[in-house]
Amino acid sequence: MSAPQLTWRDISRRLHADEASLEPSPDLWPRIVAAHAQRARSARRRRLAGAVAGVVVLVAAAAALSGAGRPAPGIDWQARAQARELQLRALHAEEPARGAAPAAQSELAALDRVLQAAYDEGADAARLDALWKRRSELLDTLLRVRRENIEISRI
Repeated sequence: MSAPQLTWRDISRRLHADEASLEPSPDLWPRIVAAHAQRARSARRRRLAGAVAGVVVLVAAAAALSGAGRPAPGIDWQARAQARELQLRALHAEEPARGAAPAAQSELAALDRVLQAAYDEGADAARLDALWKRRSELLDTLLRVRRENIEISRI
């Protein structure tokens, strides 16, 4: 069989019928407006997050740079030595009959003279710190001797 012949009239009717079916749904524009508003909100949030991240980086950099000039806090050997001396005096007050070894006492007295001379000469902080460290270590040894009841002897 042969296909039916289309006339201009049939073609015109089909085109007008298709135009009626091409009409958008009534909720199309509200959906477009809502999608546009959502994209605008997302863009604002991204800009705000970027600004906050930038401020955090600047604050962290400023904090790092402000702390860069200061030396790292170390041990305060002078305070440590003074604390050890107080502990040693407390042990001596508990048992006054037992004294420290004379050799250790003389070494401590010699170190005190060197320390006083360093202060009189205006020695730098590194030298004073080394002397206070030595004094603290010597007092640690004396405390250990007193607590463990050890005899110190020179060889």
